[in-house]
Amino acid sequence: MITNYQQLEVTQEQLRRLELALAELRSSASEREFRSQAPPVVDHIHRLRNEIDAYLGISEMESIP
Repeated sequence: MITNYQQLEVTQEQLRRLELALAELRSSASEREFRSQAPPVVDHIHRLRNEIDAYLGISEMESIP
């Protein structure tokens, strides 16, 4: 859980690195390798994005009609 701006910056950097790693895997692995290796990375990306969204209040804004 992100509680301050410094943690936000660290989390954003982690997200950037995971996205770059996923892009590298996409370009260097076969389709079969990608499908077997990508899911844990994608799950981690989703978790980090959710943490960032929660800290920034995006999650709360989506629930407003």
